Formats: sequence, C-alpha cells, structure tokens
Amino acid sequence: MDKKIAFVKDYGAYLRVKNGLIECSVKDQVKWKVSPAEIHSIVFLVTSSVSSEVIRLANEYGIDLVFFHRHEPYAKLIPARYGGSFRLWTRQMRSLRRGVEFARAFIYGKLHNQWVTLRYYEKKYGYDLGTGRLDELTRDSLLATSSEDVMGREAEAAKVYWRGVRFLLPTSLGFKGRRKKVSENLDAFNVALNVGYGMLRKVVWSAVVSVGLNPYVGFLHKFREGRPSLVFDLMEEFRSPFVDRPLIGLAREDSDKVSNLKEVYSLLSRIDEEEVYTQARKLANAVLSGEEYKPFMAK
Repeated sequence: MDKKIAFVKDYGAYLRVKNGLIECSVKDQVKWKVSPAEIHSIVFLVTSSVSSEVIRLANEYGIDLVFFHRHEPYAKLIPARYGGSFRLWTRQMRSLRRGVEFARAFIYGKLHNQWVTLRYYEKKYGYDLGTGRLDELTRDSLLATSSEDVMGREAEAAKVYWRGVRFLLPTSLGFKGRRKKVSENLDAFNVALNVGYGMLRKVVWSAVVSVGLNPYVGFLHKFREGRPSLVFDLMEEFRSPFVDRPLIGLAREDSDKVSNLKEVYSLLSRIDEEEVYTQARKLANAVLSGEEYKPFMAK
C-alpha cells in the first residue's frame, strides 16, 4: 500500500490515540483520524501537542514525526527500531550509482517546463522565442553521460531560455539576463526571482524531509557540507512553472508590481504544494523500488 503523510496544520491541535486510530483534534472538534498502518509520517507545521501514546504507536508502525517552523524542518523523531527512514536513506546512498539517471530526469523536466513557459507566449502572440532549439536541447539532455555533462547541457539551454524571458519582459525592468548575487546590482525581476526560488526551496525542503529522504544527499548537485543538495535537485523541475511563469505574467501586466515584494510574496504564496509533495513521494518510491524516476512535466 502506498502510505501517505498526515499534516497537523491547526494551531493548538492535540494528537492522541483513540480506538486504535491516531486522532487530531482542536478543542472538541476532530480534524482527522487515521489508521497508523496508512501513514509513513506525521508533519507538524504549527504549534501543537502530541500524547506519548501517539509516539509509542509511531514507533510500533515505523512512522516518522517531523516538526517544522516557518516551513523549515527543525526536528525529526525516527522510530527507535530504525524503520522506513533508515531503509530509505540506505537505498538513497546506494542509488548514488544511479546519479546520472536521476540528474538527467531532473534536467529533462526542467527544460521541458521552460519550453512550456516560452511556448505559451509563442502560440498566443506569434513570437519567436527559440523554443525549437530549446526542444532540441531538452531531448539532448537525455544523452548526457555524467552529472557534469547534464549540467553543461542545462547551461546551454539556459542561454536560450533567459533570452526568451528577456524578450517577454518590459524593457523598463532593465533585465539583461539571470543574475543571482546581490553584489551584481540586481534588477527588480532578478530580485523577485530570488525571492520566489527561496519560497519554492522551503516547500521542496519540507516535502523531501516529510517523505523520509535525506535532503543533503543529491544526485545532480554535488555534496557540500550544510547544502541540501537533493532539495536543489528536485527544485529544478518547479522553477519555471511555479516561479518564472507567474512573475513573467505579473511583469507584463504591470512592471511596477514586480518591484513590490508584497505583490511577489502574495503571488507566489499559491505554489502548488500538493504537486511538490507528490513528486517527492515519486522520488522516494523510485529510490526504494529501483524503478525509473519520472519528473514533473508542466502542461
């Protein structure tokens, strides 16, 4: 059975065991109840309480308890018998030999989704944004033979993609291309992108930890102490559809709104978390089962 994640989202919620089920309630109102056999983790997103009986049952069924503060994980209780998480982490380390396979999938999804973003404007307005070349590079990415090769092809596609984005943006924004460092005297659109990617990173990080993957063991981005490489890997698929495309739309509607970070936060607060969590579960399943990983493909 494909186990699920249970979320505690209501402030002041209390988790207890009743009639063999884990029950979440606020005052006298039951928010949800679930059999411990149906879930692999419980994610606490807000201030709440949990009974020792829930912890005992979690240990018995191999359920991880994950605690977050402002979308960032700060603690995780792993069952003393080292159940699901330990098995998944072990498989994740063994899967490093499949690194190029996962790396190709992440970048294939990223380039396809960039193509979808530009193609939308080509079809709507008859522009030529270079999607033909981007499509070629997307298919070429599947031929890469190493993670470095994958990154090289991604960099080539990035030139085409950001050239297209630049064409779509009002010239008043002064966008010359993708820049990341504050020291580069960033224009408003690059600042908005950095904010958006930061918001996306938190969601992806939450999803990766919640499904039991080790966020620091990546396949595409190299290991570096303290860097959540796997989070950066999985983010690639969502950058264009969840951040770039909404911001391009906002800029074309009213370029001044891109400079207003409240507008940017409000727009990007609607990131589709369910899609991200679903994709993280697919990644965990691919690691566990040895089956092919299929990236998120925007439409």
